[in-house]
Amino acid sequence: MPRNYRLPMYNRQSPAIRCLNFVCASILTLILIAGIILFVLWLSLRPHRPKFTLTDFSIPSLNRQSGAANLPVKFTVNEHNPNQKIGIHFGYVYGSLYHDDDLIASGRFADPFFQVPKGDTPVVGVLTASGPTPTDQAWPRFAAEVGAGSVPLRLVLNSTVLFQVRLWDTREHHMKVDCEFKVGGDGSLMQQYKNEPCTLYL
Repeated sequence: MPRNYRLPMYNRQSPAIRCLNFVCASILTLILIAGIILFVLWLSLRPHRPKFTLTDFSIPSLNRQSGAANLPVKFTVNEHNPNQKIGIHFGYVYGSLYHDDDLIASGRFADPFFQVPKGDTPVVGVLTASGPTPTDQAWPRFAAEVGAGSVPLRLVLNSTVLFQVRLWDTREHHMKVDCEFKVGGDGSLMQQYKNEPCTLYL
């Protein structure tokens, strides 16, 4: 008695479904390509942080017996923009000078400026010291360090930065630059700290 064999059934997708799958695959491919392009652009246009070095510092007549009050605090910090295609806008620059945790001088010393790509700008400042004086608690240690010819100081700069990428600008960021160094008994920057890199917080 002959047996009945059934032919296998094949599930064939309709043209509409095949078309939909093709469209979805094309969209995913375009999204992937666009993502790769955006990532490459981001790497090429990603802003690099500026670099700061202390090039000069002095407090003339620091070793006078009456203390450091009203003495001029002179300094130069070099700013370098390492970006090839990105400029940097800096806001007003404020400076603060510390001996240990005691504030010696502070104030605004520089107006806003623009730094071109791969450029350098010497940021020159002059502040007026408010101390220490012989009546201050910190005076004995300060006077001893001046007499020994090695006075540790810390210069802190504060400003705002805004990166200019071609025709658009990034949002404004707060910037803090911290320079630690020592001066001799005459108030001039010790040679080993000349062109010392400063720490940037951005």
